[in-house]
Amino acid sequence: MLSIDAARLQIAEQVLPLPPVTLPLGELRGRVLREPLVASEDFPGFDRSAMDGYAICAEDPSASFSVVGEVRPGSLPDFEIFPGQCARIFTGGALPKGASQVVMQEDVSREGEVMTVRVRTGARHVRRRGEDARVGDELLGAGRRIGASEAALLAQMGRMHALVSPAPRVIHWVTGDELVPPGQDPKPGQIRDSNSTLVAGMLADAGARLVAQRHSPDSLEALVSGIQTVPPADWDLLLISGGASVGDYDFGLRALRDLGFTLHFHALNVRPGKPLVFATRGVQVAFVLPGNPASHFVVFHLAVRAALERLEGAPLSWPLVELPLASDFDAVGGARTTFWPARASVGEAGLRVSPLKWQSSGDLFGLRGGNALILCGSGGEPAKKAGVPVKCLLLDWRQ
Repeated sequence: MLSIDAARLQIAEQVLPLPPVTLPLGELRGRVLREPLVASEDFPGFDRSAMDGYAICAEDPSASFSVVGEVRPGSLPDFEIFPGQCARIFTGGALPKGASQVVMQEDVSREGEVMTVRVRTGARHVRRRGEDARVGDELLGAGRRIGASEAALLAQMGRMHALVSPAPRVIHWVTGDELVPPGQDPKPGQIRDSNSTLVAGMLADAGARLVAQRHSPDSLEALVSGIQTVPPADWDLLLISGGASVGDYDFGLRALRDLGFTLHFHALNVRPGKPLVFATRGVQVAFVLPGNPASHFVVFHLAVRAALERLEGAPLSWPLVELPLASDFDAVGGARTTFWPARASVGEAGLRVSPLKWQSSGDLFGLRGGNALILCGSGGEPAKKAGVPVKCLLLDWRQ
């Protein structure tokens, strides 16, 4: 069995970034840059006012000034400021020639065309050309994920396209003769399929694109032939729910071998989620996930997201932090490292983490509100009181 660190290292070594694509500005949010973006112009592009007020020469000691013009945003002043003169100016307006300071309108009085300064400070209230970025400055580095603010920055700089990674395309097969669709009443011995909904939601949260999701009975032939119905050119990552272990009806690993995949590991030294299979076929990636939903939840965040990030060319995220417990925790452990579902939240005492009432790897109820995993080392750990810091992995996080 591999440690999670060793498993993630193998994933990083075996999974290659997808070929980049050029996308328009409106489709960049959530994508990962594959080239550094540099400024093609200075920003701001001209000296401009940061306040509503009056533009003067900062070295002019006058107390009163003649108002010789007005500058609105979007207009270019065609006059010059001389000693004893000022211009009415509004936020974003270009400074007239000769002006180097803006006195806020709250600090002046005006009668007719004469402005008198009541409060004079050293503050210039001017945004200088290029103070945010100069031509050639790197705005965003390769590997940066584009959020709303990064997209707005590109818009501000006039970048209408960028070279980015496409969303990884995923196909998902859920296996098991006992499974019925969520809308169907199960017969004795049957259960509703929750893993399909769980996987679809986690993939959406991770920014991946689910292109096919299907059910297969417990049959090696049915699983292999079903996967083969989706052209290999249409997907990047294959997930198989169930069949990761070595039982008589666990066909996931055998299906990958029949499909020509190379196995890299088949078990993790973690709980829940020990029987995880990772394999590759050329540039394609595959995982066989242990069938229980809590195991799905844990290994997706520990391993599958690492593969998705690698496909996107993003740095592998591992936001492991120490947070104080919000409640007592009967810490667990054993032969394997345990990742205990938990919820990190902000209260009056600041950011804290609460262990969830998780019973077993088949317990979906224990995942409600889960956005973190408390790390419990192998060998067992003593109970911990509220307020004691614990290591936990934050899940709602993408770099």
